[in-house]
Amino acid sequence: MLSETLPILGSCRVEVSGWDEDEIFFVEKSELSWDDFAGKHIALKHMLGDGDLVFIRMLQPTSLQRSFPIAYETEFIACDAHGSHEFRLNAVQPRHGRNCFPVN
Repeated sequence: MLSETLPILGSCRVEVSGWDEDEIFFVEKSELSWDDFAGKHIALKHMLGDGDLVFIRMLQPTSLQRSFPIAYETEFIACDAHGSHEFRLNAVQPRHGRNCFPVN
């Protein structure tokens, strides 16, 4: 059986933080990869639910300035051979609560 590997268009080291499925805060380093087919994806030791928020901060060892974290929603893809959980990262959409507050 032949398997086809999709080319990775880019990758970089990142720091991922958020709350896992047990509602425990974590910070974990990972490789952020992206391609035209699957979009942005990461592998983590922590399990997250679909739609959970994580914050991704690029690790730039040559830069003296810290990058700012960007929020993403997670979408579980699968577990890999090493036991890591693979997730697709989706842009965060504004969430509107039921309560509307007037703005002065």
